[in-house]
Amino acid sequence: MPTRLRGLIALLVIACAASTAFAQTDGTLIPIRYRTYIGINPLGIPFDVGSAELESAIAPGITLGGLASYTSVDDNRWLSFDAKVRYYPGEVVLRGFSIGLSAGSLRYSTSGSDSLGVQTRRVLNAPTIGVITDYNWMLGTERRFIVGTGLGAKRILASQEARDRVDISRAYVTVRFIVGLAF
Repeated sequence: MPTRLRGLIALLVIACAASTAFAQTDGTLIPIRYRTYIGINPLGIPFDVGSAELESAIAPGITLGGLASYTSVDDNRWLSFDAKVRYYPGEVVLRGFSIGLSAGSLRYSTSGSDSLGVQTRRVLNAPTIGVITDYNWMLGTERRFIVGTGLGAKRILASQEARDRVDISRAYVTVRFIVGLAF
């Protein structure tokens, strides 16, 4: 197992084992019932856009999580793995608006022709950093079902030459749609 993947798994395990998170309202600490969720992007069923997320509270209003995603549009394919830290200004984790940072890796590939006109797949493997803004709704009688949306942007940490080889810009926009269950 690659060292990066082991590190990401260790961070997620620590986050899931974090102590009880609290919300603060008028100076009174209120226990938060659910601190962790797991979710998927259901658009992976009809389209080639899929993702899975895990997020858990590590402090009041702060979560740590991980994301794996795959997108295929025309002949372009993005496969990414990210660690994320989010801050919920309302200090109730998993609910409402959040802003955060991500760090991860991207495997981007596209189809192209070589100098002889033969179709080949060109690939770029590179680290990424990003900013994210999200909004989660907690629905149902127990407020366990999560529907989340968001927008973000990632910077590809690769040289101009490497990016030119696969014809990708230095940054790209990300869109989030997730349904999940809190526990």
